[in-house]
Formats: sequence, C-alpha cells, structure tokens
Amino acid sequence: MQILLSISIMLFLAMAIGYLAQITGLCMVRGITDWMQGRHLRLIAIVSSGFWIYLYLPLMQFAQLRSHLTSYDFHWGFPAGGVIFGLGAAINGSCSISTASRLASGDLRMLFTMMGWLLGWLASEYTGLDFVYRELDPASLWLCWVIIVCLALASTLIYWRQRQNWRLWSGIMLVGILVGALFLLQPAWSPSDFIRDLGLAIIKHDPEILPALDRVALLLLMLIGMGIGAWRYRRFHWHVPGLQSSLKHLGSGTLMGLGAAFALGGNDYQLLLALPALSPAGFSALLGMLGGIWMGIRLIGSPSQHGNQHP
Repeated sequence: MQILLSISIMLFLAMAIGYLAQITGLCMVRGITDWMQGRHLRLIAIVSSGFWIYLYLPLMQFAQLRSHLTSYDFHWGFPAGGVIFGLGAAINGSCSISTASRLASGDLRMLFTMMGWLLGWLASEYTGLDFVYRELDPASLWLCWVIIVCLALASTLIYWRQRQNWRLWSGIMLVGILVGALFLLQPAWSPSDFIRDLGLAIIKHDPEILPALDRVALLLLMLIGMGIGAWRYRRFHWHVPGLQSSLKHLGSGTLMGLGAAFALGGNDYQLLLALPALSPAGFSALLGMLGGIWMGIRLIGSPSQHGNQHP
C-alpha cells in the first residue's frame, strides 16, 4: 500500500511539473532571448528554481537524503560540455525540458532532437576523452538556509513591487518546489538522467542500467501533463518535419547529448540538481550552457526567426 501511494504521488508530481513547464515557458533558450531583449526575470527565475528544494531541508536531514545532491570539483570538461550543449540548444530552439514541451505540443521535430541526445551520449564514448571527475563533500547547511531565506525575500518583493511579473515567477517557483518533492522520491527523475542511463546501458551492454518502469512512467506522465497544458492554452499544433528540418534537429540534439555527456547532465540536471548541491562543476557547466546559447543566438538569430516558437 505504501509503495502504491509513493508511485501515485510521483506520477501526480510528474504530470503537474509537465503542465507547469508548458504553461510557464520553462526554457533557458527563451530565458536568454528575453534577457537579450531587456527582460531579465524569466532567466533569474529559471536559474533559481532548483534551490527551492531547500524547503525540504528538515526532511532531507531527518531521512539523510542530502547525499543525493552530488557535488563535483571543477574540471574543464564541465564548461566545455556546457558550451557544446548550449550551442545545440540554440540551434534546436529549445533546451531539455522545453524540447519535451514542444513534442507534447505536436512538434514532431523534437523526436529527432531526442534521438540526437542519445546519439550524442553514444558518440561521447568514441571521443577518446576519459574524464575523471572528483566528488566533493556536501555544502554547509547554513549556506543552504541563507539561500532559501534570500529566495523567500525575493519572492515577497516581486509579489508586492512587481505584481505583473508574479505569475511568471510563482509558476517557475512552483516547478522548483514540485521537482524538489519528486527528487526526494526518485532522484533520477530528469529527462537527462533517463537518456544518460539509456546510453550507458547501450555502451556498456548492461541491461541493469536501463531506466526502470517507474522512470518510464514518470517521463510519459510528464509529457501528458505538457500535452494537457498545450490543449488548455490552444498551443497544440501538429508539425511534421521535412528532411532538412529533421537533419537539423538530429544534429542539434547530438550536440546537446554530447555536451550533456561531458557535463554529466543537461540543463535540467544542472539547474535542478547540480546547482542546489552547490557544485563548482555545476556552476561552470551552467555558465557554459548560458554562454553557448548566447553565442548560438547571436550566430543564427532568435529562435522565433526560424519558426521555433516556444510555448
């Protein structure tokens, strides 16, 4: 009975996260585009979203769950992987979670992007680069408490002084809170983790690494939640790609997968797991991703100019 309840809660959280990610436009590419146009709040909300997991600090301490927030020392592979991922995301017009959002909205080009993710992870095995990453001790708890207090104060300030931006901030904040709850139940919930383990299972010929059925169900329920959000706000439109578009998204997805392999995860992992762990590697990877997206947009133009409108 307890296992059934836990699974039901996880599935509900996954659907709710998918719905909110769809309606809030949770996407780093869109965040960078907004920033370049003088609108800064979306990117700030996205970057800070993972830190809401600190609301669960008392529970995490009681259940000794903080070990799941893994921190790594700086290594040049992390920012390099971040830049590669960012360039791929800019070409794709979406990052990890928003790629799934667009697929759930009927954009079949994103299927080729996801196939590219897997190809990128597989290709990383043949680069000849054998990175050795050093794990660090968990960050001090007092710093975690300082961060969550600052976030609470920032939220209060936005509510009282920038009420017109409250819906955007609170929507992305709620995604972070729900993700924190889901993380406590299933640490490897993220799409990046799913693709990583699928690639590792193929590379190492080890079926035990394959994502379990609960993770398959989480991914499907997240897509269903995104689809419901698309229908609710009339964003669902079938988009069947041609050959050129398919190859473009397959290539951009391959860059994203290769970069994620070097950085140990895509932007969903860096934002929602690595940053809350206060990982130097996570910070450098995210900076690389932001820089890669910025460079990609400068080179190819805004995603909206290429027909890649975000939800």
